[in-house]
Amino acid sequence: MGITFLQPWAWLLAATVALPIAVHLLARNRSRRMPFPTLRFLEVTKLSAVSRQTLQDVPLLAVRIALVLAAVAALAGPVFVTPAREAAWAGRVARAVVLDDRTAPPEDELRSAAAGATFARTHLRDAVGDAVRWLGVQRPAAKEIVVFSAFRRGTVSAGDFVDVPDDVSVRLIRSSDATSVREREISRLQLRDEGLVRVTERLTLGPTTTEVREIRAERLDEPPITVRATPGEQLRADGALRAVLRRGLRLPPAGLLEPIAIEWPGDVSRLAAQLESRLSAPLAGWEPELMSDAELAGLARQAPRPSEPSPEDMGDRRTIWLVVLVLLCAEWWARGTR
Repeated sequence: MGITFLQPWAWLLAATVALPIAVHLLARNRSRRMPFPTLRFLEVTKLSAVSRQTLQDVPLLAVRIALVLAAVAALAGPVFVTPAREAAWAGRVARAVVLDDRTAPPEDELRSAAAGATFARTHLRDAVGDAVRWLGVQRPAAKEIVVFSAFRRGTVSAGDFVDVPDDVSVRLIRSSDATSVREREISRLQLRDEGLVRVTERLTLGPTTTEVREIRAERLDEPPITVRATPGEQLRADGALRAVLRRGLRLPPAGLLEPIAIEWPGDVSRLAAQLESRLSAPLAGWEPELMSDAELAGLARQAPRPSEPSPEDMGDRRTIWLVVLVLLCAEWWARGTR
């Protein structure tokens, strides 16, 4: 078990312990007058000044010193760090709930936190910024941002959490599942054993999955793509074109409206890049509507727990003030028995 202080600067007041010591050094004992009949035979002499260099009433002085030190310790706010108290601090969480989906119920997350608040803005990044500022004035052992959202693609990105400090955890909760299913038809050129074919595929885009199914394949008599090269390079260029077509070339939604002739760039990779650029088949809308769990896991993070959690309670001041009260009673009793 250790000890820490909420206001350690109060120990500067321990210098006031010099006050009771000074009082004991400077105090004078008054002598009582006692009539004695034979004093008239004594000669009158001058009184000599004698300064006292030794402490008297040492037990009373010890009580007063202990009283001052106990009062200073109470002002410093001592906290006795026990295993039970450390466990309570570690379990204390300040949780900021960001509602991208305002229909989500955040009550359970708020109820389990020592301090909690909800934030909702038009843009998710603004709401996260509000949450970060609110967490900045909290003093728990752990801080966390919880985001409720459907996490539709394009609504959440890593840039929304760029201002979140490293000591703040980020947890993402999918509040609802999209139920819409979209279908797309795409086509591509591919070289197969029977020759060059145009393959038509149907994409079924669910909330988190994409299903691809081939629905037809049409054979082409003449290839719509030619590669022009010098006589010495033509054989190599034709072989590179066959390699690209064997892998497959994605076609734009309208299909290949007219034949393409391209100059031989010198190697297969550059030929494939030029053909894809000429065809420019857009990929927009080919992904699932919702972000996958793996994508969400990449955005979430768990901040490390602080090794020395800061106490939130008032510490053990009451116990020390009780000691001060006992010492006051002891000091009053010691003065009365002098």
